[in-house]
Amino acid sequence: MQETISEIDSLFEEAKESIEFEFVQTLINYRGMGTKELSTNLHEWFDAIEFYKGLFNSKSGKEKTRIGTLLYSTFFENSDFYNILGSLCKIKLGYKGSSYLFWKTRKYERLLGIGEKKDFLLELLEDAEKQNIISFFIENHFKEIRNTFFHSAYSLSDEDYILHDSEPIFINRVGQSHFNVNEFLYPKIENVIQFFDAFKQSYLNSFASYKADKEVDALFPDPCKATILGSKDGLKGFRIKNSVQFYGKWHDSGVWYDEKYDMWAGHNIRMNFENVETIEIRDSLTRYEKKEDIKRSDLEFENLVDKILERNKPDEIYRATHLLVKFGDVRLKKMVAEKNGFKQRNFPKIILPFYRKAVEIGSKIMDMKKVKENIKTLEEFMAS
Repeated sequence: MQETISEIDSLFEEAKESIEFEFVQTLINYRGMGTKELSTNLHEWFDAIEFYKGLFNSKSGKEKTRIGTLLYSTFFENSDFYNILGSLCKIKLGYKGSSYLFWKTRKYERLLGIGEKKDFLLELLEDAEKQNIISFFIENHFKEIRNTFFHSAYSLSDEDYILHDSEPIFINRVGQSHFNVNEFLYPKIENVIQFFDAFKQSYLNSFASYKADKEVDALFPDPCKATILGSKDGLKGFRIKNSVQFYGKWHDSGVWYDEKYDMWAGHNIRMNFENVETIEIRDSLTRYEKKEDIKRSDLEFENLVDKILERNKPDEIYRATHLLVKFGDVRLKKMVAEKNGFKQRNFPKIILPFYRKAVEIGSKIMDMKKVKENIKTLEEFMAS
């Protein structure tokens, strides 16, 4: 775990070095007026897991397993945790972070599930070259544990956790309906505790590091200078001097902590969700345009395309269509290069969704003749 802990520290540091103004906004995580402890779910998460840690270390037998599973499940549920990690990756790569990074999907019909957030995050971690953090999630996150525990769909013996009303959990590629808590569960919980401790410490240290005001370059939304506000207690927000004009007078804007009312407050700013979403979508399109391929999960890209279709903006649809064709072509080249006939036959089912979606959304604005030919060839290959 030491390599993973080092990557958590370096992710915070690299994001700060890349765009410090965005880094500070991610730490503040401002969505609207509120106290530091209540305007985010992060601080309750910190306190709750510290409480569960104490119980876990003081109990034994089934009590230890119950508390340990509660700690494990709670760790993977926190939404701001995913938003912050994902935003730090984006900032390191030169883009803006977001308090709503992993929020809704499928044309905003529902909130994202934890498994989806994890898959979205893995692709960002891949781009940010954080392989050890990726390994942590792959090796320690098992949705079957979280789901059965929160749904009370489990039973316990002195040594085993038994899953009920659940798909099997795959351990070393073998599906199982139970596992040994000492050999399997407790080591995962210890890894979660180490990751939690490192993330919490990096976040709090970053917050506390701002002891004095500091001027930085910013986009808010236009290029400007911003003053990060520091204090003996750490970060207190940011201020942009003389940025808005009312009735002939200039006023400062920004987000800073109001000591009188003990809360974060935005000053002379307007949060326009549509504009925020436009920036995020165009950042995401640019990021994928710079990628040679999708390496970990297609889900984030699929969600991006869904959002673009919902917005129905021609320039975004044009760029998304190009990307769908690009990633389909990449997979087609891999199929042609594959020498193993059995493996080659599996390629069409992962290529066709890209090409078909490109034809569906882009036929009115792009020439799809070649793509349609590729679809026909792949369908004939599958039928042969």
